[in-house]
Formats: sequence, C-alpha cells, structure tokens
Amino acid sequence: MKVLVLGATGGTGRRLVEQALAQGHVVTAFARNPGKIQTEHSNLKVAHGDILRPESLEPAIQGQDAVLSALGVRVSAIGIVLIVVASQLIAKFAHLAGPLSYLLTIGAPIAAILFFARRTTTLSEGTRNVVRVMEKLGVKRFICESSLGIGDSKGQLGPVYNFIVIPVLLRGIFADKEVQETIIKESSLEWVIVRPGALTNGPRTRKYRAGFANDRSIRGRISRSDVADFMLLQLLDDTYLDKTPGLSY
Repeated sequence: MKVLVLGATGGTGRRLVEQALAQGHVVTAFARNPGKIQTEHSNLKVAHGDILRPESLEPAIQGQDAVLSALGVRVSAIGIVLIVVASQLIAKFAHLAGPLSYLLTIGAPIAAILFFARRTTTLSEGTRNVVRVMEKLGVKRFICESSLGIGDSKGQLGPVYNFIVIPVLLRGIFADKEVQETIIKESSLEWVIVRPGALTNGPRTRKYRAGFANDRSIRGRISRSDVADFMLLQLLDDTYLDKTPGLSY
C-alpha cells in the first residue's frame, strides 16, 4: 500500500516508517524538518510540509491509500525543571525572605507549569486540515494515535497520571486531543483512533491487549514499537473500524 505517515520524526512516527517499509509498503514521511529523517530506502519519499498549512498537505496526501498519524505535542518538562531550580537558587543566594521569597520559589514554578501546559490547538487544527484534504481527494483510511485518558477511557492510565501528570502537565494537550477525536469521528473517513497507554521506548513484542474497555487490570503502558505494529495492522483489518481501541500490556 501507499501510506503517508504524519509526525514521522517523532517516537512512534519513526517506528511507523521503519516497520511500514519492512512490510513492503511505499511510504511518504511528512515532516516540517525533513533533515531529521535519517532512514534511507527505495520505497521512502520525504515530504516537506506543515499540518497547519493545507496547501502543503495536498501533494503529500494525493494518491495515498491511507494516512497514519503519530502527531504529538511535547511538554517542555526540562523548561519547568530549570525554572524551578533557578527560582530556588535565586531566592537562596539573594537572601530573599517573606512575600518575595514565596513569590519566587512558589509563584515562578506555578507560572512555568501554567505556561508550558497551556491549551494549544495544533493537533485539532492540524487534524481538521488533514481530514478536509483526505475527504477532498477521496483518501479514506485514517489511522490516528491518540491516548488513553481521552473520552470514555478516562481514568485508565493510573493514579499518578490521573491526579498529577494529566491535570498539571497534560491538561491542555488532552483537551486538544478531545477535540481532535471529535473531528475525526464526525468525518466521512474510514477511521481508527488508537489510544495507547503511557509510551515507552521498549522493543516490539506483539504481545499487547487491544480494544479493552474499563479493564482495570491493564498495565497502562506500551512501547512505541508495539503501537506502530498495531496501527499498521489497521490498514487492512476492519475489526476496529470507526472505533477507539485502547492499547496496553
């Protein structure tokens, strides 16, 4: 098949490209920075573009049999840590006390978290563009990576994610993913929204569970390689068509 991979330079995207090529697919890797794609293969084409620019999507989607999306938005945890450390050091060495000390040591970290975890619309607006172009060009199959914790899978990532990570760091991203899923569901495409657990860099095991609903025995994590494996299976399998299967060990 001819497949387009969105988010091809990300963790899951790179594995999608590698596994798709190994399976004999003709792959187009879509990226804002093509130089980050190091894979070389006779069946690989690299398309330079931006999901927020529909005019760059059209030539990439034209003629494809399916589109696989591993788009994501990163939270700068390093930025938050640096601000927290810097605020503590400044307060200590400047010998600040009272309200100024509290403002710097507590207020600055809170402001940093609110800034880095703010609501964005990159995923939803980009996906809206992808869907519109696919519908215009008659490309039907769309396999999209989302996340556990979205929609009716809320609470399945475990207490640390449910009460700390998502509310503090991922609140804005998860809100955007909710909109992204709605856009896909309301489209005329043949879609599968894949909801993996917390992603790891582990190997491809092909030993994972999919399609569960409110199963509290799941481990809530899965390797990016296994996510790519499952997404590629959906190219020719209609089991989860128009569904939102969870994915975890």
